[in-house]
Amino acid sequence: MPPLPLAKILNVALPSLSGEARAVVDVLACKNGLLPAAGDVATFVGLRTRHQVARTLRRASLPPLEELAGWTRLFYWVLQSEQTGASLLALARESHIEPATCYRLVRRLMGQPWSHVRRGGIAGAILRFRTIWKDIGMHELALRPYMQAAARRTGSFVARAARAPAIEPLPPPPPRKPRGVLGARLQIGGYPFDVSVTPDGTGWLTRTHAAVLQRVRLEPLSEMNAIPVGVAPTRIVLAPSGDRAWVTNQFTKDVAVVDLVWGRRTGSIAMEGDPLGAGLSPDGRILYVTTNLDRLCACALSDNSGRVVRSVALPQACAELAVHPAGNRVYVPTWKAGGILELDARSLATLRYYELGGQPLGIALSRDGLRLYSGNERGWLDLVHLPTGQIVRRKFATPADEVALTPDQSVVYASLRTAGQVAMLDAHTLECVGTLEPGGLPRHIAFDKLGSLAIVANEAGWVDVVR
Repeated sequence: MPPLPLAKILNVALPSLSGEARAVVDVLACKNGLLPAAGDVATFVGLRTRHQVARTLRRASLPPLEELAGWTRLFYWVLQSEQTGASLLALARESHIEPATCYRLVRRLMGQPWSHVRRGGIAGAILRFRTIWKDIGMHELALRPYMQAAARRTGSFVARAARAPAIEPLPPPPPRKPRGVLGARLQIGGYPFDVSVTPDGTGWLTRTHAAVLQRVRLEPLSEMNAIPVGVAPTRIVLAPSGDRAWVTNQFTKDVAVVDLVWGRRTGSIAMEGDPLGAGLSPDGRILYVTTNLDRLCACALSDNSGRVVRSVALPQACAELAVHPAGNRVYVPTWKAGGILELDARSLATLRYYELGGQPLGIALSRDGLRLYSGNERGWLDLVHLPTGQIVRRKFATPADEVALTPDQSVVYASLRTAGQVAMLDAHTLECVGTLEPGGLPRHIAFDKLGSLAIVANEAGWVDVVR
C-alpha cells in the first residue's frame, strides 16, 4: 500500500513534474525512498533502460536516481517523525539501515543535524530540496560539488571518477528573526512604498512619486543608485536569483522589466489598465498582475518582456496578491468587497472564497503553504488555516495594512499605517510580542535572507532598519 501522505505532499511540492519524472518520484515515494534496482524503476515507468531514467531526471532538473531516493527517504523520516514522534534511530531500525548511515545522509543532504531538521519539519526539508534542485540549473549544481572537491584536493577544477564520494555541503545558517529594535533611518523622498531585499542583502524601494526604483545598502544604511522605471512605480517582484525585477507602473499601463545588475530598465509588459499588485510563480515563468480594471492577469515571461495570456475579473482589485509556494494557487484580496479569492494558478478559475469582512488588504503566506495572513483596514489581522478554512483574528484599534513573515516563520510583522506603528505577533497565536514606533506612515516590510534585519518603507519619506 503506497504511503499516501508522502506521495500527496510530493505532488503538491513539485507541481511542475509530469510524465515519467513524476512516475519515478511516485515509485520512490511508494518505497519510502528505498531504492529499487534502476532497471526495475525503468520497467515500472515504461522506459527501456536505466540510462533513460537518468536522462528523464536530468531533463526535469532532478538529482540522479540514487540521490533522489536519499531525499525521498529523508522526507519519509521527517514525515514519520512529525506524525508519530518516532526517533531517527527507530526509523533506521525499521528500514534495516545502519543508524550512523541515516544520520550521515541527513547531514549531507540538509547541511544540519537531525535535531535541527526534525524541528524544521517536512516543509523545511522540501524547501531545502526545491532550493537546491529547482531554483538553479541542475547541471551547474551537479558539477559544482565535484569541482570544489577536486580544487581542495588537487588545486585544480578537474573532476575525478564518476563515482566520486559525496561532498558534505557547508551547513547554511538557520533562518532567524530580528530582535525587534529600530536601528538606522535613511531619509528618502518620493513616497517610499514597496521594498524587497535581494539574496546579496541589497534593498530595493519603489518611490511612487519619483518614478524610480531605488537601491539601498543595508549595512551601513545608505542610498545608492536610482533606476528610472516608469510613472508611479508601485510593487516590486524579484527574480529568485536577485538579478532581475518586475515593477508595476500605475500611470504608464505597463510592468517594467529591470536588470538589477546593470541598473537599467530593459523592457516592459504592456497591460490593459493600470497594474497594481504582482506576484511571481515559483518557476519564474508567470507573473500575476492585478489592474485597476478589477482584473487578475497571468503574464508569460520572456527575457525582457512578456504578454498577457489569461485574465479573469475580480470583485475589486488592489495592490496585493500572493502565490502559493507550490505554485498551484493564487490568492487575491478583494479589498472593499471583503474577502480573499483562491484561484487556480493555471486556469485562474476560482476555487474558494474566504469571507473575512471589512477591507482585507496586505497578505502573506507561510513557507509551508498552510497559513495565510491578511491585514484588514477595518482594524484587525486574520490568520487563515488554508486546509480547513479556520480563522484566528487579532483586533487592533487602528487599520492593519501590510503583513510580512520573518524568515524563521515565527513572527508576523503588521504595519499599522495610520498609527505610525508596526506590530509584531506570534505567527501561530497572533499574540503580540512587541511593537515598533517608527512614526510616519509605515507600509511594506521585507527581511534580508538570514532574517537578521528588516527594512520598513515609510510613505512619510524614510526607511527604517529593524535589528
